[in-house]
Amino acid sequence: MSTRDVPLLEIEDLRIRVRNTPGAEILRGVSLRLWPGETLAVVGESGCGKSMTSLAVMGLLPEGLERTAGTVRLTGTPVPIGDNRAMRRIRAARIGMVFQEPMAALDPLFPVGRQVLEVLNEHQRLGRRAAWARVIELLGLVDLPDPERIARSYPHRLSGGQLQRVVIAMAIACSPEVLIADEPTTALDVTVQAQIIRLLKKLQRRTGVGIVLITHNLGLVAHSADRVMVMYAGRKVEEADTYSLFTAPRHPYTRGLLDATPNPERQATGGRLLNEIPGIVPSITDPMPGCRFAPRCVRRTEACRARVPDFTVVAGHGVACFDPVPRPGEVAA
Repeated sequence: MSTRDVPLLEIEDLRIRVRNTPGAEILRGVSLRLWPGETLAVVGESGCGKSMTSLAVMGLLPEGLERTAGTVRLTGTPVPIGDNRAMRRIRAARIGMVFQEPMAALDPLFPVGRQVLEVLNEHQRLGRRAAWARVIELLGLVDLPDPERIARSYPHRLSGGQLQRVVIAMAIACSPEVLIADEPTTALDVTVQAQIIRLLKKLQRRTGVGIVLITHNLGLVAHSADRVMVMYAGRKVEEADTYSLFTAPRHPYTRGLLDATPNPERQATGGRLLNEIPGIVPSITDPMPGCRFAPRCVRRTEACRARVPDFTVVAGHGVACFDPVPRPGEVAA
């Protein structure tokens, strides 16, 4: 079996709930695969379970939550996500993570170079000089000017873009096989957003790292992802290569997300700049028996309210829907 036959990261039927509250499921059977050198984008509204999936993979579930089912594998080997001591040997060393808020990920009381150094000291046996040289090398690798000065700077002295680069340097310090980037461009201006994405892609080309890009920015997804996974209310509802998903979305929710993106061309032809998805995301405690998107869906049927649709894959394009959006040129059922 070749390495291409084994995913870098594989999640199978992951379920997370509020502890001692059986009906309050946050993740409802999430599965995904990430291949070497690939960027998989995970998109969806706030609260759909994107970040919770990444925290579960890292063994960093918030207090009060528990995993009730599911496995995580790294190059075919089960990851002990319930064993914090074992996970300390995997975090940063094999799976790196760029957290949403760099100011929250960095300690304001210490220079950023010392914080990168802590990652190296945790996983690699380097002498003091060699370790510090590696810190400077990493800060230069993420395109920070004058890395010696940056290394000795405290977080409050750096810009948002510089802080995000420092967090990326920490995440790649030990050359992980998988990099999870959770909203890596949040609160950054458009120019800096593009710089951060170019940086991640450059690092990927150099190292072959697989990237899970968690975001709600569909523009970034269109230009940087190989495949896209769409989540809604804790479930995966669609997955396809980026081109197919943007040109021929099958799930009504995906279609709604794309229509909710501002489109001047649509407005120029008499349509609206953007179209909102009606309704709200259901509560995790709502005992809704069928598809959780059904109350907001214009294509809902009686079957949608009665049972949860299976996730079905045809020609590499997967969707969980009883009445998916027809492909271009396809006659609706």
